[in-house]
Amino acid sequence: MKRTAQQVADTIDGFVNGTGNQWDWDGFTSIRIDDPELEGIRQRCISVRDEFPPEKVSDYCSPAGMEAMRKMAGKLRTRAA
Repeated sequence: MKRTAQQVADTIDGFVNGTGNQWDWDGFTSIRIDDPELEGIRQRCISVRDEFPPEKVSDYCSPAGMEAMRKMAGKLRTRAA
């Protein structure tokens, strides 16, 4: 799938901030991105659960994992600018 750095950053931010659509995140984690760098970020977002396990079963990952994803989105925004 073709996605821009801005689109990936928006998807990550929407998920982390709780403002995104549930299906946006599902699509993001399920569908491979054509751009190798963005695909690496997608893969990193998937693996953040293993690196930063959730404190509660209902959470995606720990607060540190959410912060790691915020930083990824911030770097993508810098790249896109």
